Amino acid sequence: MTRLRKVVEADIDVLDQQREDPDASGEFNWFGFKPGGMRRRWDAGEMLTEHQGVLAVVDDDGHLVGDVSWIRMHNGPPPNGDCWNVGIWIAPDARGKGHGSAAQRLIAAYLFHHTYLERVEAGTDIDNVAEQRALEKAGFTRDGVLRKSCFRAGEWRDMVVYSKLRGEP
Repeated sequence: MTRLRKVVEADIDVLDQQREDPDASGEFNWFGFKPGGMRRRWDAGEMLTEHQGVLAVVDDDGHLVGDVSWIRMHNGPPPNGDCWNVGIWIAPDARGKGHGSAAQRLIAAYLFHHTYLERVEAGTDIDNVAEQRALEKAGFTRDGVLRKSCFRAGEWRDMVVYSKLRGEP
């Protein structure tokens, strides 16, 4: 069973791998070297704030397999036009085991339970079919394509946007 828990200091080096190693990051999460990002957030006490956060994703045995994060976004005039945008990273050896869809389902439930916002959304590269399937398994609905909305690997990429609304399974 996949669970979410607070990040502990022992997690930081593993979580920073995604910003320091293209192989650990994965094809669709590699945006260039950004070393020490999680360490800086940890040291600054910014792992969980009012407008953003990150939680550890752990497996049945409590081993760290990734992280899930969220940030408050404006889709319309604030505060009533705000929503949560979530992202996920799963370690290479833990991919394809259902942790991604489970963690995304859990983070949406967490955000709906602890905040008043009505919408949780996630975006992924149009070629990231595995992530699209994971979001759909987690109960997210495909909203559409944002053309040329993300620069990665030397080119502008189309992104697929998914959402889950309060009360949806």
